[in-house]
Amino acid sequence: MTGPSKPPIGLPASLEGATREQRRVAELIASGPRGSVPSPFLAMLDAPPLAEAIQAVGAVLRFSSILPDAEREIAILATAGAVRCGYEWNYHAPIARAAGVAEAVVAATLPDAFGMEDEPAATLIRLCRRVASEGESDPDLLTAAVERFGRAGATEIVAIAGYYRLLAGFIKAGGFDQPFSPFP
Repeated sequence: MTGPSKPPIGLPASLEGATREQRRVAELIASGPRGSVPSPFLAMLDAPPLAEAIQAVGAVLRFSSILPDAEREIAILATAGAVRCGYEWNYHAPIARAAGVAEAVVAATLPDAFGMEDEPAATLIRLCRRVASEGESDPDLLTAAVERFGRAGATEIVAIAGYYRLLAGFIKAGGFDQPFSPFP
């Protein structure tokens, strides 16, 4: 009889078998604003310097963003929906709700959800879906985002879409993804 299978990459939450460098990076992440080592970072701890750099980018996007919390969370949810990452969507949906994002907007970020007309959420959702799924944005959509959120805000939205797409890759490669749980 064999024990539970180990994910193809990453470490278990217990950090069993972690090297000194892996533990250092895990402690750095846990002592920061996240307060723990979420699954995406467990999945990338096989490469500690990479995990450290990626988490630093995420900390800036999540905890030092110029975007209001609600807009940032809509962007994260839209990206998670676009790349079909239930773990990330489930993690951020309660944060979005706590930031005051309407339930109709949260639902509009799910995979295969129909577009919405509510602005500025519609621009956020369309831009993140496009960047996350195609790796680019059409010029008109990016112009609309710049008009609504400013150049720095639009830049952060594009970065959020790319960053959370990257995290979704680690979540899935590490075997941490889960089904979407759209209802609170």
